[in-house]
Amino acid sequence: MAGESRIAAARAQLTTAQALYDLASDRKKSGLVAGIDVLRAEVQLAAQRQRVIVTEDEAAKQKLALARAIGLPLGQALRLADEMPFAALPPVAPGEALQRAYATRADLQAAQARVRAAEQERRAAAGEGLPSVGVSGDYGAIGNDVGGAMPTFTVSVNLRIPIFEGGRVQAKVQQADARLRQARARVEDLRAGVYYEIQSTLLDLKATEERVGVAARAFELAEQQLEQAQDRFAAGVAGNIDVTQAQEALARAAEDRIQSLFEHNVSKVSLARALGAAESSYGDFLRGRQ
Repeated sequence: MAGESRIAAARAQLTTAQALYDLASDRKKSGLVAGIDVLRAEVQLAAQRQRVIVTEDEAAKQKLALARAIGLPLGQALRLADEMPFAALPPVAPGEALQRAYATRADLQAAQARVRAAEQERRAAAGEGLPSVGVSGDYGAIGNDVGGAMPTFTVSVNLRIPIFEGGRVQAKVQQADARLRQARARVEDLRAGVYYEIQSTLLDLKATEERVGVAARAFELAEQQLEQAQDRFAAGVAGNIDVTQAQEALARAAEDRIQSLFEHNVSKVSLARALGAAESSYGDFLRGRQ
């Protein structure tokens, strides 16, 4: 989507450069400006054409990468239906986000399940050193025919005392303890990683949202600067070097705006991922809902 936005911006700048070149050529024919102004306008026009070519090429390759990532058939054309949106997320409290992540992150839940399994394994290993009682029974009938069959049954009670297995049981308990400590350490490491992800993503989200506002304002100012430079050149009170500089400033402002929007959307998707909701809710996050 950022690539599509760059194409639109480059084409708009190409249109402006073409109009300025035509204006400079007309004023040169009328003897109102020097030939250097036409040359500057032509150079700027060529530069804008190159930008359009580069942005179209990059966007086309990005579409190919997207098609391969989502498994489209070879040669299948695609068109992005959505534009790159800007929608600020409602304020997110770090504590609430952290608790939500702890409750929904699949990797953390799996690690906690491994801890519970290790605890059960440790209890089972310790239980092997305890005495055990077993009861078994059997009931049936015996005879030459059904009518004359006599009922039979057996009952047995077994007491098992593992007197000579203390070393083996102790070794198994120690192994289970080691696995339990390892599983608990893994959970704590994951919890710390989730905390870091949430905090850093919220910082990125705040910073990119502020950058979007600054970049949008800078783009508006650059448009006004170019408009005034065009008017001054058309009125003959300035050369087109001011126009060229204003065009470059507008191109940089457009790129900053696109990049800040891109990074802001990446931050929102990163927050959805950190919360464990990337697959189900990333679209809501992009649209400013959570």
